[in-house]
Amino acid sequence: MTELTLTRRRLLAGLGTVGIASAGAGLGTTAYFSDQETFRNNELTAGEFDLKMDWQVTYAGPNGFEYVTASPDQYRNEDLNTLARDGLFRTISEADGIRDPVDSRDAIANRAFGDHFEELSDTEAAIVEASFRSQFADVPQDLDGPVLDLADVKPGDQGAISFSLHLFDNPGYIWLNGGLIEARENGHTEPEGSDPDTIGPADEVATDLDNDVELLDEIRVTVWYDVDGDAEIDADEPVLLGGNADPTANPTLGQVLALLSTGNGIPLDGEGAIDGGAVGRACFENSTTYYLGVRWELPVDHANQIQSDGLTFDVGFYAEQCRHNDGSDTGAAVEIRNAAAISLLDSSTTDSAGTAPTAIGFDVENGLAESVALTGITVAPADPSLTLLSDDVADTGSPYGYEVYVAASTPGYTDVAGGVALPGTIALGSDGYNDGADQEPILAAGEVAAATLTGFRDAGGAGVDMSGRSITITLTYRGETSGQTGTEVVTVVG
Repeated sequence: MTELTLTRRRLLAGLGTVGIASAGAGLGTTAYFSDQETFRNNELTAGEFDLKMDWQVTYAGPNGFEYVTASPDQYRNEDLNTLARDGLFRTISEADGIRDPVDSRDAIANRAFGDHFEELSDTEAAIVEASFRSQFADVPQDLDGPVLDLADVKPGDQGAISFSLHLFDNPGYIWLNGGLIEARENGHTEPEGSDPDTIGPADEVATDLDNDVELLDEIRVTVWYDVDGDAEIDADEPVLLGGNADPTANPTLGQVLALLSTGNGIPLDGEGAIDGGAVGRACFENSTTYYLGVRWELPVDHANQIQSDGLTFDVGFYAEQCRHNDGSDTGAAVEIRNAAAISLLDSSTTDSAGTAPTAIGFDVENGLAESVALTGITVAPADPSLTLLSDDVADTGSPYGYEVYVAASTPGYTDVAGGVALPGTIALGSDGYNDGADQEPILAAGEVAAATLTGFRDAGGAGVDMSGRSITITLTYRGETSGQTGTEVVTVVG
């Protein structure tokens, strides 16, 4: 704790010297009034700001649903009503993997001193406060090992972590962050080597997200505000990422880790808003419990290409005080919102797909304090029958004459020869044509630009009505001044 003490000597020195004029100049003696006012023992003491955690890990695998690990976890929960009390703490019985209910300050004060917390002396209150905070963890120093450690994940398995966040002493902004530590191929089994979807070398070990370890792209993730802390996604709980009934429409673990490792990570909102952005979002109040859930799932529609793959990654939280801050960070430079299906007949051109709204439009906002170039976009429809993105419009004077068009202050448009197989990635500004027409869109700081993806087709080339259809968009960007790169992932519905 940093202290600054203003002593009497420093205070008087800081006030300067006051000159005293004699009213009887030339006389042998001088009489004058004098007085002194002293404000003693002034102090400035730095405040505190501390984020502590507790959590619940669940897993649905070969043994069905089960509780895996939790914190705090000191006793069997069915014994809550019969456990003996010992001083300030419950008697430790036996961990059962289920997160224990947290004692309030009042409950601890009543048990220890037979009074409400507000009625305690300063010494008693300090004892109770220390006991209250001891129920929560500081990570990673309070961890014995990883929170999630599964060695035999199969298609169809899923699990969740419900994090409980506790800010002490001051309100704060909080981000969810993390990143990939290592992706490992761990060799190719005979079935994996024979699978046509297997790519990359058998001995691949990667520490960045640009790798061929298939498991990273097959695990799907949902992030939500777990209001009741039960590690289950309830109908009325706000979803930040994913949340689709079809898990293949949710962002991949690789996409989410890209978000978590960009800047401070994903900005969270103290009121559970999912579209408020970073700047101006609600603070997390101190002395208030908040829950955030992260669910993972390995869908059943997988072949042998993921056999033996292994992943190690970090997930955590970053917090900073709200006072004198606005919640801005160097995180996701772009936000994507306001998606809607668009009929190509809204333009002056026609499309052989007919009158169905086969395009999807959405807004892109640059949230950084510098211009940002959009460098690439990956499009992954939830419906596997959507296999092609192809504008099939000869008029490149229209936004619908390109697979990707962003109407930014420096507009960007990419027209790919033959279209793009879905799911697929388009390098903006590099479409394969030699006409020089394509270029990266550049958004000025704070700019909002309309973007269009045209047009979605099935295997037969027929346009598909995108109304109500879900796609996951991964947009990569580059800061024009800083050179910072990052990724924005969002699932939108036409």
